[in-house]
Amino acid sequence: MIEHVERWADPFIDGLLDEEPAILLEGPRGSGKSTLLRSIAHRRNALVLDLDDDSVLQLVREDVGSALASPGLVAIDEFHRAPEVLSYVKRVVDRQGGTARFLLAGSVSSFLLPPGTETLTGRAHRLSLMPLAAAEIFGAKHRWLAGLLADGEPRNFRTTLERPDVFDVVAAGGYPAALRRATQAQRTRWFASYLATVTERDLPDLIDVRHSGALSRLYRLIAQRTSSIAVNTELSQALDVAQPTASSYRRLLERLYLTTELPGWTVGISAKTGHRAKAHVTDTGLAAGALSLSAQRLATAAMGGAFLESFVVAELTRQATTIDEALTFAHFRDRSGVEVDIIIERPDGSVVAIEVKSARSVNQRDARGLTFLRDRLGDRFQCGILFHTGPLTARLGERVWAVPVAALWDGVSRPKNSLEDGRS
Repeated sequence: MIEHVERWADPFIDGLLDEEPAILLEGPRGSGKSTLLRSIAHRRNALVLDLDDDSVLQLVREDVGSALASPGLVAIDEFHRAPEVLSYVKRVVDRQGGTARFLLAGSVSSFLLPPGTETLTGRAHRLSLMPLAAAEIFGAKHRWLAGLLADGEPRNFRTTLERPDVFDVVAAGGYPAALRRATQAQRTRWFASYLATVTERDLPDLIDVRHSGALSRLYRLIAQRTSSIAVNTELSQALDVAQPTASSYRRLLERLYLTTELPGWTVGISAKTGHRAKAHVTDTGLAAGALSLSAQRLATAAMGGAFLESFVVAELTRQATTIDEALTFAHFRDRSGVEVDIIIERPDGSVVAIEVKSARSVNQRDARGLTFLRDRLGDRFQCGILFHTGPLTARLGERVWAVPVAALWDGVSRPKNSLEDGRS
């Protein structure tokens, strides 16, 4: 159980507001956007409008100009409920410019709003706020990805955490409300209610979903197949819907930030490289809850390795959000059978390649995909990381290391703001 967790995005957004006129903060419902928005608004003495409040929403729809008029920062929560807000923000930014004018937060991607809705392209800095990273929950002193990119190699890390401890973290996920529940049964109930609310109430308010319950069923199907290449024909057969419908519903789950897809990586490698995307759940806690998988079952189930891979993808992309560098995430799969789970490409073309294994013991054979890329990329290959559930960091070859996955959160065993028996 946790109390308040300091978000890494907080000072990052504060700094951006001093440079940008508007910031668009998007992410799944319950990820902590509202708390973060109010924290920043309080420090900056901003006007706060919560469009989840129907009375406020009605006033904004009646006269958006008067409702948003303010000499300072205007913070708007759940902006997607009144798309006309975006058109007003565009007009103000275009006419007046300046910095720190608007901070908007929404639980649905602006790209799901009705056709013709303003998207603020070129006028607002878009930033994703996903559920808590494990590094935030545990108050990690080291930001692992930032350190790796700066140093070019991982620091020498060791941990006393066992494999079951790792899967405790994987199965917990990062939703603050779920982490505040004391028991697995309470968290499972919360996850079930959350999934139903998002897919069966929030989304139908915006678009017509013809097949009732199909989105939550599709989410469970992708959760069962996480870290694999999702095939629309298989999903459509399992859902008993047309293939175009299954494809469009996959996009909807992405727009709700429940799933994400890593594209196939092709740059300068091989004409034989595959292009199909790999589907991942964005929060392994929600996925485990949706499938009624406890940490213990997950650690011993065949899909445990796939969940661990999705967990690493989620952790790295969350850490990347506050790195002021345009990082591209992908996966590599050669038709000859060589695979690498995660490719992080930097703006200068250099590459960090990452493999994830759920075993406690790994060796050079497990890193063959990393060495394959190293030998073909040459100097572009910054380093290769093989994450595992064992205790030690070890060099497996030139620019290739085995690293305990617990390094992502400093191997801490208890959350920074943990509660015992309801007391702080």
